Amino acid sequence: MNLYTLLKKPFFSRYQKPWSWPAEAEAERGSWRRVDLDNGRGGTLVGLFGESSSGPARATVVCAHPMGVEAKGFYLKHGHARMLRESGFNVLLFDFNGFGESPDADLLYPADVLAAAKGAAALAPGLPVMGLGASFGAAWLVCALGQQGHGMTAAVMECPFTTLDEYWVRYKVAFAVLKASNVLMPRLLAKLRPVARVRDVADVKAVLFIYGGQDSVTPSSMGERLLAACPLPREQCSMWVIPEAKHTRALTAAPQAYRERVVGLFESALAQAAPRAQQARG
Repeated sequence: MNLYTLLKKPFFSRYQKPWSWPAEAEAERGSWRRVDLDNGRGGTLVGLFGESSSGPARATVVCAHPMGVEAKGFYLKHGHARMLRESGFNVLLFDFNGFGESPDADLLYPADVLAAAKGAAALAPGLPVMGLGASFGAAWLVCALGQQGHGMTAAVMECPFTTLDEYWVRYKVAFAVLKASNVLMPRLLAKLRPVARVRDVADVKAVLFIYGGQDSVTPSSMGERLLAACPLPREQCSMWVIPEAKHTRALTAAPQAYRERVVGLFESALAQAAPRAQQARG
């Protein structure tokens, strides 16, 4: 047990439980294979790789899970993974360090996203890599897109928070630990501020923020701030609010519209990237 493991307990101990395959996706189990990904810091991330179920894959989508016992299983349980595979994409699910089946390491969650993106490129060489994140995972996906060489062509972030302080203020003990950590580890915590890191987002064709009108955890006002701070042209960076959606439940609230928006954004990004790829080959 390291210092980070102890530091995480007030925040994540209730979610760091043994992982199990979601019953809702039992029929899909045989079409996935376990993969161990290099986390880039001397450790591993445990993932699941599923190939497109609708012809040759057009890209690989890396899914960054929300905070919860389900970990990577969130995308199996709620149908995101199946939707993407049926739409012609490979899917890489992974557990952040300390969640699901991934060993605990540190607080560098954006680095976990970068490691997963690199792993996706290695699993399907030559295919573009896209990002999909929800809540906890969406926040770290935002931060990852602000780092050079992230390797992702497009990204969809559902209900990311703006800062850890604003998310954890509802929990007295965790918030007190966080405030102390801000003093003791200011450089580290500065790397974990999506509303600041979004200002560095670059080298991505399209970004979409999704929020729910019934979300009291990360309200759409957070998305408005992230959108305003994003340096990408507005034709490349947009926000969609689903009036009836609760926290992390956009697909459940509007399944057809969600598929059209998310798959449409990935397809648009692929179309934009294709001419440049052809020029490079020429």
